[in-house]
Amino acid sequence: MKKVKKNQYTIIVEDFSTPTTYDGSQIASRFTAERYGVFGETILIFRGGMKLSPKEMIDIKDIVRESHLNEILISSDDSLHLIIEEFDIQPPNMELEYYRLQILVQNVIEVLRSHKIEISRKGTDMYIAGKKLNVAIATTSISSSKIHLGINITSSGIPTHVNATSLLELGIKQEDIENIALDIAERYVNEISKIKEDVSKTRSI
Repeated sequence: MKKVKKNQYTIIVEDFSTPTTYDGSQIASRFTAERYGVFGETILIFRGGMKLSPKEMIDIKDIVRESHLNEILISSDDSLHLIIEEFDIQPPNMELEYYRLQILVQNVIEVLRSHKIEISRKGTDMYIAGKKLNVAIATTSISSSKIHLGINITSSGIPTHVNATSLLELGIKQEDIENIALDIAERYVNEISKIKEDVSKTRSI
């Protein structure tokens, strides 16, 4: 594990050689404080599968729309995960956190386009030639706002009703995935920091 301090955020990168399954527990409030002793704004990066049943999911629309399709609605054998927790907006605002999730997704698109990958987005979902690359959600607790972005590294283990693609299928090399994740996280921090700077320099009317 390594930690990178970037402005007000601490970026925590788990050892990619030891996979961690995303099961929904990581989006709990103060997860990084309790697990790693890191407080304040954090971005947790790790690699591993996903396995979420409807009771562990946050997206009510997906539960209603897809619960008849499978007992496990969100799954994969190998994904890249970014978990963001932010305390800077009080009280936490879910709408604002979805705007921030949109910024994060756009950062992913910019990074992948730098690798010559043509990619589009619909809301917080990214697509290449009609195939879905990710899952994403934003939510709030009483004290913080949280984001989970999961990007498929392989297409193995993804539910059969999902027409999916993955980083490896798109030509991304295994050895580049961690640096790509850090690039995405640092771009996000830069975007949020620039917004705060713009707010601080702007006179109200």
